[in-house]
Amino acid sequence: MKELKKISNQNLIEVTKSNGEREPFSINKVYNSALRAGASFSLAKEISLEIESEVYNGIKTSEIFKKVKNKLKEKDIQLSMRFSLKEGMRRLGPEGFLFEDFIKKILSNYCMTIKEQNMISGKCGQYEIDFLAENYNYFFIGECKYRNAHNSKIDINTSLKSFAILEDVKESGAFSQEKLRSFIVTNAKFTVDAIKYSNCKGVKLLGWRYPEKRGLEKLIEEKKLYPVTILPALTKHILTIFQKEGILLANEVLNVDIDKLSKSNSIPRASLAKIKNQAEILINKK
Repeated sequence: MKELKKISNQNLIEVTKSNGEREPFSINKVYNSALRAGASFSLAKEISLEIESEVYNGIKTSEIFKKVKNKLKEKDIQLSMRFSLKEGMRRLGPEGFLFEDFIKKILSNYCMTIKEQNMISGKCGQYEIDFLAENYNYFFIGECKYRNAHNSKIDINTSLKSFAILEDVKESGAFSQEKLRSFIVTNAKFTVDAIKYSNCKGVKLLGWRYPEKRGLEKLIEEKKLYPVTILPALTKHILTIFQKEGILLANEVLNVDIDKLSKSNSIPRASLAKIKNQAEILINKK
């Protein structure tokens, strides 16, 4: 990512993270977050310098996020929606079932065949799993770890459990040992220990900005597989109806018959039209 030089003594300013910890304000974090949302270099710089002039000691990072989001929205609502990707995925909760279904759709778009299987047998026991995926004759025992708390990370214990299940399933003889792997998918980040252990044991990881340059957010951006929860006009009530209809991706909203859905679920047509318009901007605007 690019670096932007400070224009003042903002190195004296500290921001407050969601967990209460404080750290120095970084104009480069603001700048790079705007770039990741698709802003031009000049717009990212403009917004970063505006934010730098507005921050004060102790400001919450959530407030900075809102400021950047609103400034992007003033320029281009598509940028604002893309900037809200992480926030949108946190809205796929609180239980995480929506996140599991969302991940299955993502993986299906990347040549993985998802098998609807909730239990898998090992030599010593049976285990509840989130999915079983097949890709080029390899099978992946999948676990989805949804997090809606800021700064939450997936630690080594998840990797230990995943690998233990894998080893027991291998011993059952139901799969070729050479073609069976564990797969952990999350909307959060992994701890250093979790990454180190998983790489050592061959546990496949997919999370926020991991693998580097090929994390979950990159897979989403690459094929525009945004969750519907990224759309500002979406309400909890309409999300529940979308879930029943199997609509979890913003690009799926483009095919919705809003007249039919409005009548069958007593939803104001204008509300659905607004959501569909936002999806159109997000997916198709160049």
